[in-house]
Formats: sequence, structure tokens, C-alpha cells
Amino acid sequence: MNTAINRNVMYYTVSVKFLKVFGSRHGICFFLILCFVPTLTSIAQNTKGRQQEPVSNETPLADASAAQSNFLSRITTTPVTILKTFRDAGMSPTAHQMSKAELDVVAKAFSLLPPLHQRVLARHLHSISFLDNMPNTALTSPVGEEGGKKRYHITFRAGILHQSVSEWLTEKEQTCFATDSSGYSVSIQAGLLSAMTYVLLHEGTHVLDGSLGLISDPADRVKTDFSTSFTAGVWKDIRTPDWICSDCLADKNRFRPGGRPFAYADAPKVYNSLMETPFASFYSTASWHEDLAELVTLYHFTRVLKQPFKIIVSRPGAPTRVFEPMDNKRVRQRLGLLSTFYKQDFAGRRQ
Repeated sequence: MNTAINRNVMYYTVSVKFLKVFGSRHGICFFLILCFVPTLTSIAQNTKGRQQEPVSNETPLADASAAQSNFLSRITTTPVTILKTFRDAGMSPTAHQMSKAELDVVAKAFSLLPPLHQRVLARHLHSISFLDNMPNTALTSPVGEEGGKKRYHITFRAGILHQSVSEWLTEKEQTCFATDSSGYSVSIQAGLLSAMTYVLLHEGTHVLDGSLGLISDPADRVKTDFSTSFTAGVWKDIRTPDWICSDCLADKNRFRPGGRPFAYADAPKVYNSLMETPFASFYSTASWHEDLAELVTLYHFTRVLKQPFKIIVSRPGAPTRVFEPMDNKRVRQRLGLLSTFYKQDFAGRRQ
């Protein structure tokens, strides 16, 4: 319990530091992932009714060597400025030496990205690195421009290379609860793919957002069509929700301003509340950027990679409760906006 509390303090400390260093837009790209779509008039759809879910005729690259040739050469050391920020916050991450097996995990994760992610990352991802003793899971950081293109570095906690996505998501979800005597437990069934696949997709979406201006900055005078459609009825601004539910307990989760861990005894009520919202996870409620990154990642996992995403709430002697947020009607109504991620050609800003 003390360890969990200390981790939460460290996550918060890092968040404040990075908000100061990178600004509000990029500061949100750290945390438990972790970890958006270009301006397309054709994808501005009516958000009042249910939108048709995107159908992809393209499959992820089957040969991991294709991703290896494109992206593995970008593995490098973590920039000094990023290490300094961690150390200034009282943390001491160290460089991780990659094994052949770990490189294969990374190559596979890149090969499973949607077409748009692969294309944009090829242009805008400057480098990636892996650290041991890193308090959060991943951090996406801007590292300047080259040839007029914004460039980014992603730092990953090396431990995720040895976790399945189910193990990692369960570990993350359990930080939303405080131990009690109720006997309730929470776990997530999300398949056996590597956690790296999930985290890379989430963080890669942040790179798309920053590179292409997918979700408009608050200072933008004119919102993009996608930004307007994605946030309508869901977000008032970057961190203020604009949705109504009969019991907004979900809005009190620890990723929200002023939020805190729930008691395990409240788990059934907490997830009933989540299912009344348009969000696919608690982490989606952190900001509109995290909302899109989570929605894209979970859509790709469940609809394209055909993996489960089930939240299991159980207690000895009681019926097991299963919650599937991606089948929630309010979430499904938003999925039609994601078709852009499965197109090779698009007309967007700042390609």
C-alpha cells in the first residue's frame, strides 16, 4: 500500500515537472502511458446519431522485419534533458541494454500499428529509448524540428517488454483502487500480446496529435473538423468533461483533477458509472488528448487485432461482473471518427 502511494506521488511530481518543461499539450503525454487524426472535411460526421464504425481492408504488417528496418535503428540513449527532469524529481532511471529478444518485441509492436501511425512515425519519430527504474510507463517528448517537421522522442520503461498487455493493464487499473477488506478484486483481460504493442500505439497517437494538429490547442482560433466532432458533447476544454450521467462517480477517479483511488468495495458502482460515459477507460478521462489515444488504442486492439478488453470485478462467493467499455453505446457512437487511421492518403495539417 505504501509503495502504491509513493508511486502515485512520483507520477504526480513528474507530471508537474513535464507540464512546466513542455507545456500543457505535451505535458499530458507522460504518465502511465502512459503514452488524433488530421484535418479532413470528409471525416467530420454527424455526432448526434450513431456513427458507422470504420472498416479497414488493410491488415498490420505481417513481417516484423519491415518494422525492424524502419524503426529499430532509432533506438538510442535517452536525451539528457529528459533524464535531468526525472532526476530533479528525485528519481534515478538508468539506461537499459536491449537483448535480441527484446528487439524482436519492439519490431513486432511497430509492425502492428495502423497504416497512418506507421507513415507519420516514419516522418516524425526521431528516436526511442528504454530505461530501467523509470517510475511511469512511457513519455513522449518534442525534440525540435528537422526540415520543417516536428520530431519526437519516446522513452519507455523497459519492464513492459516482459509483460503481456493483460498483465500491464491489470497492474495499471489496480492503482485506481485502495486495498480494503471487501474481498473485491479487479483485473483486465486484454489478450496475450506484449504490453509494448499497447503502449507504443498509445504514445504513437500522441506523436500524430502533435505532428498533425489533430486535436486543436486551446489557443487555436479555428478548430479542425475532427477536433470539433471528437470533442462535441464530451469535452468543454482540454480537461473539463461535457457529459451527463446519473452517477458521475467515474469522474472522481485518480486520473482526474482532485481524484483519488476508490475503495475496492465500490468497484461495481465505479464501473457501472464508467459505462454511462463516452469514455473507454478511466485514463481516457485525464484529458481530451488521452481520451483519443486510449480510444484509438482500444479500437485497434479490439476491432482490428481481435483482442478482448474486459474488466473483471470479482469477489469470493459473489457473481463475477464483466464490463466491456468498447461495447458501450456511448463509446461506439464515437468510433466512426477513427476511419482516418486506416487510410494511407489524407489531406491534413503539418504532415
